[in-house]
Amino acid sequence: MTLWLATCLTFPVSSYAEESSTATRLLVPHDNEAVTPPADGSVAVSEQPVVRHSVRRHRSRKEKPAAPPVPAPSATEKAQPSASTGNLPEGWRSERFSTQSDVEPQKPADNAPAKTNGPSVAPAKAPAPSLPEENKAAAVNKIFLPMGDGAGIGAFWSGNDFIIVSDRATQMDTSALQGTGVFSAATVQTVGNTTIVAFHFNQLIPLEMHKQPGGWILAVRAENEARRHAVITPQTKDGGLLYPMPQSGRVIELSDPASGARLLVATSVEECPGPLLRRHKLGYEIWPSVQGLVFALESDQIEVRKGNGGAFLDILGKDGIPVASSAEGAVADDRVDWSWLGLRSLNPTVLKEDYRRRWTQAAMQPPENRGEARLEAARAAFAMGDAREAKAILGTAIEDNPELALQPNVTFLQAASSLLTGNAEAASALANPEAGSDGVLWRGLYMARSGGNPAKAATLMAQGFSNLQSYPDSLKKQIQPEVATFIARYGSDEDRSVLEPLPAEGRFDLARAFMTLKAGDQDKALAMFSRLASDRKPEVAVVAAEQVLDTKRAAGRIRPAEAAAGYEKLLFAARQAGVEKEVRHNLIAALMQAGEWPRALISVDDDLRLFPEDRIALAPQIEQILQHLAESDGQTGGAKPVELIDAVAMIESHIDQIPDGPAKGKILAGLARKLQGLGLPGKAAIAFERALPLASDDAQRAALGAELAQADIDAQRLGQARRALDETQDPGADATLASRRRVITAGLLAREGSRDQALQLLAEDESDASLDLKGRILEEQRNWPEAVLVVGRLATKNLPEVGSLTPEQQQLAIRLATDAARANDWSTLDRLREWVGGRRMSTERQRIFTLLVTSPEDELRKRAQLQ
Repeated sequence: MTLWLATCLTFPVSSYAEESSTATRLLVPHDNEAVTPPADGSVAVSEQPVVRHSVRRHRSRKEKPAAPPVPAPSATEKAQPSASTGNLPEGWRSERFSTQSDVEPQKPADNAPAKTNGPSVAPAKAPAPSLPEENKAAAVNKIFLPMGDGAGIGAFWSGNDFIIVSDRATQMDTSALQGTGVFSAATVQTVGNTTIVAFHFNQLIPLEMHKQPGGWILAVRAENEARRHAVITPQTKDGGLLYPMPQSGRVIELSDPASGARLLVATSVEECPGPLLRRHKLGYEIWPSVQGLVFALESDQIEVRKGNGGAFLDILGKDGIPVASSAEGAVADDRVDWSWLGLRSLNPTVLKEDYRRRWTQAAMQPPENRGEARLEAARAAFAMGDAREAKAILGTAIEDNPELALQPNVTFLQAASSLLTGNAEAASALANPEAGSDGVLWRGLYMARSGGNPAKAATLMAQGFSNLQSYPDSLKKQIQPEVATFIARYGSDEDRSVLEPLPAEGRFDLARAFMTLKAGDQDKALAMFSRLASDRKPEVAVVAAEQVLDTKRAAGRIRPAEAAAGYEKLLFAARQAGVEKEVRHNLIAALMQAGEWPRALISVDDDLRLFPEDRIALAPQIEQILQHLAESDGQTGGAKPVELIDAVAMIESHIDQIPDGPAKGKILAGLARKLQGLGLPGKAAIAFERALPLASDDAQRAALGAELAQADIDAQRLGQARRALDETQDPGADATLASRRRVITAGLLAREGSRDQALQLLAEDESDASLDLKGRILEEQRNWPEAVLVVGRLATKNLPEVGSLTPEQQQLAIRLATDAARANDWSTLDRLREWVGGRRMSTERQRIFTLLVTSPEDELRKRAQLQ
């Protein structure tokens, strides 16, 4: 049900009987203004008592000059007896108005006489008594306030009171609002040509106001409807500030009922919604408002008055800081830069004075009320660029009131202060996307300083880069060059476009060099970086020197090992400049590119010791390094024992940093082979067992199973070897793998004493491993003739026709000669002597070979020739 309140609001006649004549006279609109509310409006009346608001005089918390009195009534008004000051109650004679709800609602006086003319909206009638009780006020979500067409209106929240200020005197009767639900508790206060209406609510509810012929509609806003708000840009004019407003009304001074703050309400005849959030200015604040603008003055020197086109702010006195110095920046509704961080584009002198005022106000407050004042002081310190002071103030405020730490704006300010003081770990709250688009710059800066994704960080900073233009110079100088350099270095083409054109100042030279490099002019960029490498600022010189090495290494103008040496020389300076992590990452990359895998892994360990958060980011590099360390097979004898031991130790100490998968399985298999090469088959078997479940397919599983079985055999664990072979069978294995597993099975049979069965298993296998094992079994059986045949086939396959012999080939020739000598196979010995006898062997092997291939007849013949 729509309620049209068009009645004259007065206090009960029983209390103010002397005003009855005035109340009767003011039942009709003034100045021939017609108020014609819709005829279908009605008021739901119930037996609920009317909640009245008391009227009292507010005194300021500190001594200040008395506020200008409300303009005196006109001569005509003075002629009315009821309008005289002597006949008004005490509260109505106040120079400042303050409205608050009574502690206990008061019922209308029983002897209150009926109004002579009744409500000014004649058609309105009480609903029929037959209406159900629950329906009496259920639909009252808007009311009509008959304040006239030309009245300037302001409206704002003060605690749980909604205050409406009119620059015209309008008597209205609140009795029609009894039992209307949310609008039941209302009071009206008029003095001279000013009216203040207050509605008390149990909690804040969304309200809006719309102008209608003859007055205004006050309504409850729908939940899904966004609230209207203003973006008002102040204009510098005549040494002051003009806040533009459509058809501005008078500026009315009063005390805030909730806080006692001195308020100046700039009213407007037309609809003029104010900002959503509180705006902090030097010496004053702009409060959220539903209609008009509300200025809370902290300085006695600031004056707000009606100007040509809006509300005009000026400074009184010669020593005050001009309010025009805070004109930069619109009254916008962002949550971070203005409301959370208190950033305003003011000169250092103004910022310092603002901080002094905030700190003084915080010190003068009672201990229990210092929380908000300290937050303001912390914001002022942060705006000056003094993040350490802001952090210290916040720490004290939170220590006294721990609940402050739960507020998002406090958490954000504390995190931003920590970030600017170099403590990125304490700034993790900046990563929370709760701040939305307002906080992208700070999210990006945190991500950049904490080692996050550089491309994502550059994109975030590029999205918020325009905000920097309105930051205070002291703070802007701290972070703008860093942000610009990061975007230029890691951002996309679209990200870098926000930097154009870069300022000509020298602090942007590093960003300019990166822009040149990204544009493709490598030679010019190298020249710029080389010049900047001798800059007196370490954070510039180190980054430039590092980029010279990066660019040359990428272009092949410098060997990776030389680049690694250059990075190592930069480490100390990089630590001083705060870019040690980046330099260490490049050092690791250069060492890996140079193939210096052990040194690369040592550098990784150094990095993780200093920056534990890099563990996940460096996992791919660790995996690649371990793969290369595990590649060489220790069983080949190509690696020195010391190198094998170092490689084994490095792999064992880092293998758990690699996630499970085929890559880790290959590294474990390489580790097991190195352990085999060191003569540690038991440990090798353990490594093979860990690698087996990580095999990528059945063929690899069968191959690992064979190696595991061989390690178990070498460790004298024959039962485990048999089990390993049985559990890793692969019928589809290729011929090479099948032969390898067959040889290992035969070796196991031989160890178990089944030599004939082993020989039978290898009968058709002519691989080198099979021939070698068959020869050894025959040699153990002392079956020398058969051994000569088998070892002879092995020698035929592996001994070259001409050329030098490797140590292994020399040993194979001696083995064949030994078997042939024991079999008295002189024909084989003669052929072997002719085949390899003239080739160079080691001294010891040459002596043995000569002794084996020389027959007794040849020995007698040589002795005869010597005689």
